[in-house]
Amino acid sequence: MLRHSVRRWLAATAVAAAIVTLAAVPAAAAGQLRLASRDVLVAPGHSALGQIDVRFDGYPAPHGVPVTLEIDAAEAAALGGFEVTAGGWQCTRDRDLVRCTTAFDRWGYTPRLYYQVSARADAALAEEAELTFTVTSTVGTATRSSTATVVEGVDLQTEPRTTLRGAPGARFELSSTVRNAGPGPADGAVLVLTADWLLEYAGNFRNCRHLESRPTICRFDTELRPGATYRLSAPLPLVLNPTARSGLVLTNRLQWWTPDDWALAERAEPGMSLPPDTPGGTGEELRLVEQPATRQTDTAPWNNWTAVDLTVTGDQTADVAAIGSSVRARVGERVPVTAAYHNLGPTRVEIWRTIPLLRVRIPEGTTAVEVTHLCAPIDANGWPPVGDDGEPGAREYGCHSGTDFASAGERFEFAFTLRVDRLTGPTSGTVTVDVPADTNPANDTARITVTPGNGGTGGSGGDGGDGGSLPITGASTGLIAGLGALLLAAGLTGYLLTRGRRTRFIA
Repeated sequence: MLRHSVRRWLAATAVAAAIVTLAAVPAAAAGQLRLASRDVLVAPGHSALGQIDVRFDGYPAPHGVPVTLEIDAAEAAALGGFEVTAGGWQCTRDRDLVRCTTAFDRWGYTPRLYYQVSARADAALAEEAELTFTVTSTVGTATRSSTATVVEGVDLQTEPRTTLRGAPGARFELSSTVRNAGPGPADGAVLVLTADWLLEYAGNFRNCRHLESRPTICRFDTELRPGATYRLSAPLPLVLNPTARSGLVLTNRLQWWTPDDWALAERAEPGMSLPPDTPGGTGEELRLVEQPATRQTDTAPWNNWTAVDLTVTGDQTADVAAIGSSVRARVGERVPVTAAYHNLGPTRVEIWRTIPLLRVRIPEGTTAVEVTHLCAPIDANGWPPVGDDGEPGAREYGCHSGTDFASAGERFEFAFTLRVDRLTGPTSGTVTVDVPADTNPANDTARITVTPGNGGTGGSGGDGGDGGSLPITGASTGLIAGLGALLLAAGLTGYLLTRGRRTRFIA
């Protein structure tokens, strides 16, 4: 799930994209090509997952520009083995040289490339293998090395799921257990709570650290004996934001790490990693047991995390209605239509919890020839789009309003121009909203209807929706676009750091 800051950035990006498209003279990309990777720890007889991120740090982004990545994996192959998972990349291999190609997306990023390093069962502890990555493009070149180190393996395990229920403003106590499934003692542990922004840590343990919009981190200098199970000496106190909407199910995550694995996650890349987890509390210590120290990695990280589902109870609800429109037209004409949604309240709605919140299906026999930049096609590649905001000709669109929330009573409209290609009778498409915990599903669908006749708008409305129309004018669209460009220029660097930070974790 992307948080509200990401939604805000996506909205600004969409607006700025329209400005770039309309510019009379294309601007040359100015910036730096950056390559990020981190070291990996691998146990004898096991494998470890690594990742490579390539991005262009500058503006405008070199959308569509080819990128080539070469990986020298000779030492890793000698250590035990090396493989890549090339989602979004095209990779070939010549012995121990891997060559992968892709292109930048509209934000100046490439797909994340994952790789796997294996260690022989007889590999010696502290044995190392260096991986060298070289990325080239017309916008620059970057080189980076990562080291795979053989260390002792342990297996931390915890319960797979915990459920909570509570009303807005409620306080919770969240406990957790961790079991050392062996084969040897585990020298310490780190507990990381990654919570929905509406659920805040409210504790003061001196070995725990919490910063706003970041995970809560508790460090334990404790030796966990093989086969033993440990419980927190006290639960983590949490509080649910009073603005939380009833009916939502908030997804959170508790994960146990070895201290060495967590240290790598912290220093993954300058400017892209989490800050060191210096304890910030002044209260008592949250305890497990006791410890010496040696470098270790978790050989089965898929069983060391807990999904924590919190259902928001109470009567703080909202109803979002879909709103369509109707027009009269003849074959060959171009007619404007609108799709909209209206938060009927009584509570605000977080728009980014379902993306896209609004879907528009174009009526059969018509073609969308003009589309607001706030809408983009939904196709086999899914949504959100990569560089195709406002693209005409699709059968279905997803739309975003460029805001974090829809307040009670607030309404958002999205403009389309349809060309009528054939019309033997009334034809219609659909406008659909998808809001978690919506209180009235009956008004979640409305219609865009085209009826044979002289051109003209027949009004707007939907299944349970209200009438009337608030068209988006050219002047207001230009104003929004200008503001979006300023927001994007001011916030691009901060978002890149946030985006990198929030995608560093590998379970």
